[in-house]
Amino acid sequence: MSHVDTDWKYQGLQVVRLENDLLCVDVLPELGGKIWNFVHRPTGRNLLWHNPHLPPERQLFGAKFDDVWSGGWDELIPNDVPTPVPYGDVLPDHGEVWAQASEWTVLETGDESAAARFVNYGRVWPTCFEKTITLRAGDPFCRIHYRYTNLAAAPFDFLWNIHPPLVISSATRVDIPARTGITDAWSTDLFEGGTAYEWPYAVDKSGRQHDMRCVPPPGNWADMHYLPDVAAGWYAVTDTDAEVGFGIAFPTAVFPHLWLFRAFGGWRGLYTLIVENSNGYPYDLNTARKQGHCGHLEPGETLEVEIMAVAYTGLTTVKSIDASGRVMG
Repeated sequence: MSHVDTDWKYQGLQVVRLENDLLCVDVLPELGGKIWNFVHRPTGRNLLWHNPHLPPERQLFGAKFDDVWSGGWDELIPNDVPTPVPYGDVLPDHGEVWAQASEWTVLETGDESAAARFVNYGRVWPTCFEKTITLRAGDPFCRIHYRYTNLAAAPFDFLWNIHPPLVISSATRVDIPARTGITDAWSTDLFEGGTAYEWPYAVDKSGRQHDMRCVPPPGNWADMHYLPDVAAGWYAVTDTDAEVGFGIAFPTAVFPHLWLFRAFGGWRGLYTLIVENSNGYPYDLNTARKQGHCGHLEPGETLEVEIMAVAYTGLTTVKSIDASGRVMG
């Protein structure tokens, strides 16, 4: 059984709920189609992190993302940090989608399949961003199909990060088929910025080796890493005590890289991590463009891609997640 429920609100915000016997996925269309909850129903666990200090609320376009970040899964496109474009305009912090309401439509609500589409139009750069979420009966994963169209008469470069913050503990394990990592200079609490290492072992400023697959208890540091040109398109984050986890499978032709953001108490007192499949790096679009690490759309061109977001149980480590959403330990 599966269905869509649109008859309730949270914090005054419209909720579009897609659910079957295994998953419950709550979407907030007034916040750019943010996926607020991703609940594994047999265990009752919500795998997405919520900011304990900031509830979700409607945002003014152009707001600073970090100051109002409530958690939940956002779409960060077509940029990360604010980026100038022609005619004196600036693409706003963390992109044009997360801080504006989506147009939304229920496409299916029946025993076999539930589906809803969320659409946003760029205000600064003429674009159309479409996200269709489908949850079929009996599946432990949802399919998310994206379409991104350049509506302008000029070509367009962009960064795109899929941004789900996750609930973590010192029992959390991160499995990623990365080859190398690069530390970013955003925070140098432990690591020198711009240092490359062979995944999963990063060496800090004191020469100590860190296994990046492991999550420490809350402390007083935070950092960000780029994992370029991963060997395969998936990642998994597992609570090894409860043997419950969250993963995403994605095509590397569109998302060849991952970003790893780790907040372990040093940044605003928050404790979470985000593995972001991305089409480029670093977080400055102009730098990414110069280095050839970003997306590109010609006038009228549309990019289409589908990912799988999956909840799984019974594993402490993950060896792969295939394109059909099958998790292998």
